[in-house]
Amino acid sequence: MQLARLVERITRNFGENRLTGAVFLDVAKAFDTVCNVGLLYNLTLLNFPSYIVQTVSCYLRGRTFEASFQTATSSRRVMRAGVAQGGLISPVLFILYVNDLPSSSYHVELALYADETAIIATSRKPTLLVSYLESYLNDLQWWLSEWRFDINVSKATAIMFARAVRRFIQPQPVTLFGEPIEWVDTTRYLWVTLDKGLTWSHHIDEVRKKTAQRMGMLGSLLNWKRDHSVRNRVLLYKQLIRPMMDYACPAWRSAARSHVRRLQVLQSKCLRLATGAPWYVNNRQIHEDLGVPLFADHIRALTASFDSKLADMANPLLRQLGRYLR
Repeated sequence: MQLARLVERITRNFGENRLTGAVFLDVAKAFDTVCNVGLLYNLTLLNFPSYIVQTVSCYLRGRTFEASFQTATSSRRVMRAGVAQGGLISPVLFILYVNDLPSSSYHVELALYADETAIIATSRKPTLLVSYLESYLNDLQWWLSEWRFDINVSKATAIMFARAVRRFIQPQPVTLFGEPIEWVDTTRYLWVTLDKGLTWSHHIDEVRKKTAQRMGMLGSLLNWKRDHSVRNRVLLYKQLIRPMMDYACPAWRSAARSHVRRLQVLQSKCLRLATGAPWYVNNRQIHEDLGVPLFADHIRALTASFDSKLADMANPLLRQLGRYLR
């Protein structure tokens, strides 16, 4: 949802001939730095019922750790900070912990998901956009120091989204703790590659590369010469390969048809490998016989499902996302 919000903001600004600047921050050891007392304090300030505060307190209390190396094991110690890595509620607890981040303004908004933070600013002029980002980062520095968060500034990136026809002089880098955050042409947010023109070309390239690697790993299982049935081989593709290709497709639905066709090529290769179909059998026929939709139809169905769920959302800001993402 946060990725959809970011893409919606960029897309809307494209239509209004505005620039969108975003700074993406990497919180070092984010879940490990959550102060248990501070988290419970925030839950109380947010007026959570006492039974929920007590439940979270019990969840955090009494956890221990020990370290092992070869045959040696340390004594067991009590954990006074951090939420469990991989815990189902850990991302939610982290967001509640950072709930009192400096408030956004008319020109600046935040997109938070677990430890992935995007600071988004909008303006028609690059210089004003930079000043909005700098102003917020200055407020953020104090908050990070107060709550003892460590930011990997060297891993942070900044990108300015603009239509391809828009020309402007690249402004000076924004800074955090005196270190510059360089402007880049592409960056990753929530495992999706964003480019400054939002063409999705780089994202499709990354997806194709990772999908090809997965196909190489699973090639022997997908091969039609194996003993298991065609149905099971197609199921392997649907469960282990296609999710890599269609991940976050409601956000990148605006990708050019030529980019989507590049993913269709990979799907066709997988299905041919699974069926052992000869060269003269049409790809469309293979899809129809197996009951597998063409990749463009597949992502169209996923985005339609996503949009229908947005329509039922109580939050009006979420309901309007689908309109701008189309």
